[in-house]
Amino acid sequence: MSGIEKFSKIIAAGISKNISMDSDKEEVIAYGAFILMQTIISILMVVVFGVVFNVLLEALIISFAAAGLRKFSGGAHATSPVSCAIIGMIVFGMLALLVKHFIINLDFLYIAIGMVICFAFAYYIMYKYSPVGTVTKPLKNENKRKRLREKSIKLIIYLFIANISLIILYVQTRQIILLNIAICISVGIVWQSITLVSLGHEIIYMMDKIIRGTNKIIRRTNL
Repeated sequence: MSGIEKFSKIIAAGISKNISMDSDKEEVIAYGAFILMQTIISILMVVVFGVVFNVLLEALIISFAAAGLRKFSGGAHATSPVSCAIIGMIVFGMLALLVKHFIINLDFLYIAIGMVICFAFAYYIMYKYSPVGTVTKPLKNENKRKRLREKSIKLIIYLFIANISLIILYVQTRQIILLNIAICISVGIVWQSITLVSLGHEIIYMMDKIIRGTNKIIRRTNL
């Protein structure tokens, strides 16, 4: 059990003791506390990376776009909350650097075509694979799967409309931040789409394995 899980259970136990809740409600509160703390830690780590490397806006937009889609589509998971947060920081941070120092400098026509391809790819992946469950939550109920798939596709459509609006505004105003936001949204949904297929699972697995190995070495060094 991770430190976050232990702390969330302590919080739930304290709340349960004060208002006399049953064990089922205590578990719900513990899970909610766990999700909240994991989310806060993950965002803080992305923020730290963004501030250090001066890509805060890009990293946050990419992470929020991916996280919003992940809520409905699922995807590959790390083996622990710590690994998940570290992987998120590395992936979103590196993608942010890619956007700021490479993609944004490409010819506008290439960027526009690239964004269309990104959304077409994301739409296809959501239609074919979404949602992807986990070992603990396999999502076998077909009705629930259908609802989540529909929500994933709708979000892709909404984000595509938002991107078109941003591009139109950019063409009219030449405010580079508008183009930057549109690119980041596109990159975020592509990464989340990749986590639904075998390539994404392999990437997450390898990164998770490296992080776990590093943690073991650190523990042995500290003994």
